[in-house]
Amino acid sequence: MNFLVDENMPRSLAPQIAVLGFSVQDVRDIGLRGHPDDEVMDAAIACDAIIITRDRGLADPRSWSEAFSAGVIFVNLPDDTSASNVNAKILELLANRLPVSLLGALTTIEFRRALSRQVRRRP
Repeated sequence: MNFLVDENMPRSLAPQIAVLGFSVQDVRDIGLRGHPDDEVMDAAIACDAIIITRDRGLADPRSWSEAFSAGVIFVNLPDDTSASNVNAKILELLANRLPVSLLGALTTIEFRRALSRQVRRRP
């Protein structure tokens, strides 16, 4: 399973996801810092990666490219949430959820829960 960490996420997140055994890239490491959402989406399509973001635009399935079926993890936590707490919520989700349940889904992480809604069928 592949993940693409958006630039609005803690810089420390990608290495922690990699420790769990997942393939992960950070947009800042692949030359996409400051690039539009559609370019981030294209990069996710190219590597079939679930996008992890706080960007409401990427969290809207109506804005997803037809070719995108990996899914999005939308972190809906207050802006003043510490990086360590944001990372902990994401790592908790990845450790406790069947990875297949995230594929093709919009998963929203909140303080007390994480909800997934299937949006796209996987080929």
